[in-house]
Amino acid sequence: MDLQMKLCDSVTGSLSRTPSLKLKVFRKLLDEKNSEENRKIRRHTPVGSGEYSVGCWDMMCGGPTDKGTFFRLFYPVEKTDIYKRDKQWPLWLPRKQYGEGYADIVTKNPRIKVFGKLFNWMGGDVYVPALWQGPLCPSNTKFPVVIFSHGLGGNRTTNTTMCCELASQGFIVASIEHRDGSASMTYHLSEEINRHHVTTTAESNSRPHSRHTIHRTHLYSEEWKPFEWFEPWDDFTYRNKQVHHRADEVIQALDNLVLLHNGKELHNSMRTHFNTKQFMNRLDLSRVVVMGHSFGGATTLCTLSKDKRFRVGVVLDGWMHPLDEEIYGNINQPVLMLNMESFQWKTNVEQMMRLMTDDTERRSMITIKGTCHQSVTDFQFLVNKAVGRVLDVRYTLSPKTAMSLANKASLGFLHKHLGLQGKETHDDILSGDHDLIIPGTNVNMS
Repeated sequence: MDLQMKLCDSVTGSLSRTPSLKLKVFRKLLDEKNSEENRKIRRHTPVGSGEYSVGCWDMMCGGPTDKGTFFRLFYPVEKTDIYKRDKQWPLWLPRKQYGEGYADIVTKNPRIKVFGKLFNWMGGDVYVPALWQGPLCPSNTKFPVVIFSHGLGGNRTTNTTMCCELASQGFIVASIEHRDGSASMTYHLSEEINRHHVTTTAESNSRPHSRHTIHRTHLYSEEWKPFEWFEPWDDFTYRNKQVHHRADEVIQALDNLVLLHNGKELHNSMRTHFNTKQFMNRLDLSRVVVMGHSFGGATTLCTLSKDKRFRVGVVLDGWMHPLDEEIYGNINQPVLMLNMESFQWKTNVEQMMRLMTDDTERRSMITIKGTCHQSVTDFQFLVNKAVGRVLDVRYTLSPKTAMSLANKASLGFLHKHLGLQGKETHDDILSGDHDLIIPGTNVNMS
């Protein structure tokens, strides 16, 4: 307890509002954390509300170059009492380096290690309510596919809540961890093969003889890649190069999923013992979606322009600046632009408007009231309201309500444009006929 109090005091001193207010906030956070530690069920991100429970596993293919891809796959498993199986849940922060990466971005100073400790302290014992390497739901059903692209400073677990909800509703979701320098932290595994010459003695018909054999030991070394700072942060040439790199990673992830669907073996550097054959003929490749948050929203649009296998796009509070002129003219798929109230600005929305057409069902823009830019990420569920406002991961709407509206809007749009019969389309939300939804934008465009 003393060590935790010192950590709170250190963080309080490092942040720059009134110390007494900060001390109260972080002491309250500490009290809540200690209370949660006494619960029987592990701390966790929200559970999916759909007809399936959720399984997940990690796939790392290739190296750190543009030929490699790294994603966490969320998929439907047979409905179970997920709370009774919390020992099978994976950690939300897979490694402590991810907490340090988040902290670096928040502070813009990698030397302030206390923030890394804070993030690992807050999120290090948070679990994902999904069965690690659980078996795919046994049926003849083919599941639609979603590939999710995180925002600037995110990684493959940042949007776990939304990915789990999609999987619980019957989608197979690949949440990418981008290697272009925009992830808070990422890594790849380099294989090192050590060859050892071993001499053995064997008996022949005439006399003993020596035989030389080679034993190979396969070892993997981790090579971590932190977030890349670049000034000016909105340099178009640099960000445009990144968005094309990211889109290519999305396309490569889909290529890998196609191989799984076709029953092909994929070399997974993570070396997990997992039967990938269960995905053979189980992906509905006629219903493939790309969606993403912020920079991932730009990645979504870039991907739609490059690969027509992606039938629908969902842009979550998208950052449009990285997109070049050619991209706009190459998009003909349905797109939902789902914005948060406190983030957007005139120039950004003007670029979104270029995608709008007279067909308001195929190209739709709505804004959720009371939300901030992080209202579609998991951060809002890790802290209380006061800390959430300090860290700018919560606004006035409760996290549960904000995420529920974002999920319903996304699912309704996908159900409608993928032709999924018998599924809710949430027309009230998509049309703006809802108390918490603004049709179009809240930004003054005059």
